[in-house]
Amino acid sequence: MSGVKILRLRTENFRNLAPEMVEFIPGINCIFGPNGNGKTNLLEAVYYLTNRKSFRKNTGFPQLLSIEGAQPELLLSAAFQGEQDLHSLSGKIQAESEEWWLDNRPEKPRLQIESVFVNPFDSYSFHTSASFRRQWLDSHLGQLDSEYKTMLSRFQKSLRFRNSLLAQGPNSQTKLQLMALDENFAELSAFLTHKRLEWLNKLTEFVTPTFREIFAETHELRIDLDTKFRGWDAKRIFEHYRLTEGDDFESRHTSSGVHRDDCMFFFDGLNSFEFCSLGQQKMSFLSLLFAFIELFRYKLSFYPIVLIDDVSGELDGQRWKNLIQYLCQKSFQVLITTANENFRLELEKIPHARRIFMEHGRPVSQG
Repeated sequence: MSGVKILRLRTENFRNLAPEMVEFIPGINCIFGPNGNGKTNLLEAVYYLTNRKSFRKNTGFPQLLSIEGAQPELLLSAAFQGEQDLHSLSGKIQAESEEWWLDNRPEKPRLQIESVFVNPFDSYSFHTSASFRRQWLDSHLGQLDSEYKTMLSRFQKSLRFRNSLLAQGPNSQTKLQLMALDENFAELSAFLTHKRLEWLNKLTEFVTPTFREIFAETHELRIDLDTKFRGWDAKRIFEHYRLTEGDDFESRHTSSGVHRDDCMFFFDGLNSFEFCSLGQQKMSFLSLLFAFIELFRYKLSFYPIVLIDDVSGELDGQRWKNLIQYLCQKSFQVLITTANENFRLELEKIPHARRIFMEHGRPVSQG
C-alpha cells in the first residue's frame, strides 16, 4: 500500500500563501523559487492539514495567520487520492477551535493520512542537544504508535504533578501522595522505556541499508537509548523512586527518569555526536529520517507524504544525484523545495516530475 496522496491544495490566510489552487502529482513534486517566496510555507500547510500541527517549534494559530488576513481564521481545503477513492478534506482553524470536514461532512473518523517533514538543518540540533533528541524520538514514535502518544501524555501530566509535590517539601501528606502517585508513574516509565527500546531497535534495522542506498557508502549505523531503566520492570522502578525520594525532595524536582533519557547514534561503532565529521553527521541524520519513513510503512502498511525542505546546502553534487535516484525508486509522494539554481537543474531532470514555481506566495507556474 503506497498511501494517500495529495492532489490539490488551497489555503486562505495561511502565512504568505495566496488563496490559489496548487496541484500535485502522486510522484515527485519540485517546488522552486527564491527564499522568502512561500516554498516552506507550502510544505507547512500540507503538514498541518495531515498532522494537525506545524513542524515548526512553538508555532500556534497567531504565527500561522497571515498578517494581511481580513478574518482571524485559517481555511485549508484539499483533494486526496486514496487507494480506490478520491476524498476532499477541508478545515477552518480559529484561535480557540478547529473544524474539519471529510467529503463535505464532519470528519469522523479521521482520514488515515500523515506526512513526514525532512529538514536537514535539524542535524545540528540532533547532534548537539539531548532535549532535541528526546523530542524527536517522542514525536516520531508518537506518529507510529497512538498508544505511546497517549501514555507519554499521561506520564508528562504525572511528572508535572510529581514535581509540584516535591516543590512543597517533605511532610507526611506529600510523602503519602508521592508514594501513591509513583505506582502509576513507575508503570508508565516501564511502558515508555520498553516502547522506545523496541522502536529504536527496529529503526536500526532500516538505517544502515538506507544510508548505503542513498549515499553508496558502506558504514554501519546504529541508534540506541541511553536509559537507567533498561530491563527494569515497574516494581524495580518504583523501588528506585523510593530510594531517591530524599534527593528529589531536596532538589524539588524529579532528578532521574525517562524524561531524561537520551538517544545515542553510532557510526561504525563510534559516537556520531563526538567523532563524526559534519558531513557524516548530516548524511547519517538524513538516513535516519528516511529510515523512519521505511519503518512507518513497515508498521502502518502505507507511506506518509514526504516533505523535503531544501537539502542542497547539506549535500554535494554527487550526493544530490544519489538522493534523487533514491527518491525516484520509491513509491511515496514527495514535495521537495530548493532555492539553489544548480540543484534545481538536477531536479528538473527527473522524468515526469511536476514543477511548481513560487513567487510572493503564489504558484506562478505549474506543470
